[in-house]
Amino acid sequence: MKKKLFIALIISGTLGAFSLWALPQTGNLLQMLRTFTQVLKLIEENYVQQVKTDDLFQNAIKGMLSKLDPHSNYLDPKLYKELKIHSEGKYGGLGFQFGIIKNHPTIISPMEGTPAYRAGLQAGDVITKIDGISTKGMGDEESMSKMRGKPGTKVTLTIARENAGAPFDLTITRDFIKIKNIPYAGLIGTDIGYIRLLSFSENVGEDVRKAIDSLVSVGAKKFIMDLRLNPGGLLDEAVKVSENFLPQGKLIVSTKGRNPQMNRDYYSTKPSKITGRPLVILVDKGSASASEIVAGAIQDQDAGLIAGDTTFGKGSVQTVVPVDSGAIKLTTARYYTPCGKCIDMADTSEFIIRNPTLGKKYTTLGSLARELTSSGAIIPDLVLKKQPTIASLTIKIYKENLIFQQFALKYTKSHPKLTEDFRIDDAALTEFQTYIKAKDIKFTDAEFDSAKPDLQKLLRQMIATEKWGTRGGYYVSLQQDIWIKDICELLNKSDSQTELFKVGGVK
Repeated sequence: MKKKLFIALIISGTLGAFSLWALPQTGNLLQMLRTFTQVLKLIEENYVQQVKTDDLFQNAIKGMLSKLDPHSNYLDPKLYKELKIHSEGKYGGLGFQFGIIKNHPTIISPMEGTPAYRAGLQAGDVITKIDGISTKGMGDEESMSKMRGKPGTKVTLTIARENAGAPFDLTITRDFIKIKNIPYAGLIGTDIGYIRLLSFSENVGEDVRKAIDSLVSVGAKKFIMDLRLNPGGLLDEAVKVSENFLPQGKLIVSTKGRNPQMNRDYYSTKPSKITGRPLVILVDKGSASASEIVAGAIQDQDAGLIAGDTTFGKGSVQTVVPVDSGAIKLTTARYYTPCGKCIDMADTSEFIIRNPTLGKKYTTLGSLARELTSSGAIIPDLVLKKQPTIASLTIKIYKENLIFQQFALKYTKSHPKLTEDFRIDDAALTEFQTYIKAKDIKFTDAEFDSAKPDLQKLLRQMIATEKWGTRGGYYVSLQQDIWIKDICELLNKSDSQTELFKVGGVK
C-alpha cells in the first residue's frame, strides 16, 4: 500500500521530478492525505464487493485531473501505449480535431479529404456516443482511443447537431489520415492570391513561402490565407508561417506557465515578401491552436485583416509526463498574442482553469494602435455574415455515407464532355432526386425543393472534384463561397494594407 501511494504521488519527466516530500508539508495537506488513506481503507474493507486497489488509484488520479481543464488527463498504461503509437502515425482514424466541451467530445474541425469530412461532420457537432457507449465524462485520449483503429474498420458516432433535431448515427470507415498542408493555391481573378492551409505539420512554413512566390510570379498583388477548419499543429511551424507575413524582428507569440522553463517569446527571423500588400486571414470556429497563433500575430501587428467568425480558443500547451507505467497529460503553459492577450477560452463552468486576461484592454503594436479586448480566442476585425443553414434533407443524405461522391462518379461517367463552367440544372437535380430515391432515402417534394440551393452547390463541387481533382473542386467551391465573394470585393477596392483597413471599416 505505502509503495503504491508513493508511486502515485511521483511525477517524473520533462517537468522535472516532484514527490510527496517536494510538496509543502502543511497540516492541511497531511490531513488530506490521511483522509484519502482512510477512505481507501474503508472501501477496501467494507465495500459491498471487492474492488481492485489499482483501479481506485487510477480513478482518483482521473478525478483529480478531470476538473483542471479540457486537455489535462490521466493516461492509463493502455492509453499511454496508444498515444505513442498515434505519435508514430501507425493508426487509422476519422480525420477531425475535437475538444471536450460540456463533458462531451465536440468537433472543432473535420479535415478536408478525410472520412469525417466525406461523411458530412461539422464543426460544433457533439459526439454523444461512440459505438453505442456514452461519451459523457470521457477525456480526450479515451475518446480518441475508441475512435482510432485499424484502417478499413468501422465506427459509429452518435451526433447531436444544433438545429438538426434528434441525435443521429453516422457509421464511418477508418482510414490512414494523410493531410496535405496546402491542397490548393491559385489566383482569384487577376491579382488576388489565395492559399488554403489545412494543417501545421512539418515544413508548412516553407510551403507557404513557396506558394507566395508562385502566386507573385503569376501576378498576385493581394492575398487571402484561408485558415477555416484548421485545427492547428506544430508551434514552430505556426511561427514560420507567420514570418511570411510579418517584418523581421516582430513578436509572434509567447508561451507562459508557472514553471519558468515554459516561458518563451517567438520572433520573426525572416523578412516578409509582401509587407504592406493587402492581406486577409479567414478564420472560423474551426480554427484552433496554431491557426489562432498566426491570426493573433497578424492582428496584433496590424499586418493583415482578420475576417470570418470567432475562433475556437485552444490556447494552451500540454506536456506528457510519464507516471509509473502510464502518464499524465498536463496543461503547462498558455499562448499569448504579441500585445498580451491569452488565446485560451476554456469552459469555466466545468473547469478550474481561468484565462487571466479576460476583459482587459490591449493596444495593437502596429501603426494603427487599435484597442482590442481580450475575450479568449481570436475575434475577427471583420465579422462576416453567417453561412446559410443547411437543409434537413441535405443532412439526411450526408448520414448515408458517400452518397454525394457515388453520384458524382456516376454523373461524370455519363457526362464525359463537362466543362469547368458547368451548372447543376433542373435535369441534373431530377437525376439526383431519382438516384437518392433508389437509395431508399425518404423525403417529400417540399423537402427536396427547400434543399435545392444546398444540393446545387454540393453536387457541383463534388462533380468538379471527381472530374478534375482537388484543383477543380476548389475552383468551383471558391466561386460559390459567400465569404470569399465578400473579401474579394474588399480587396478589389484596396491597393495597400492601409486602404484595406479603411475599406473594411477597421479602426
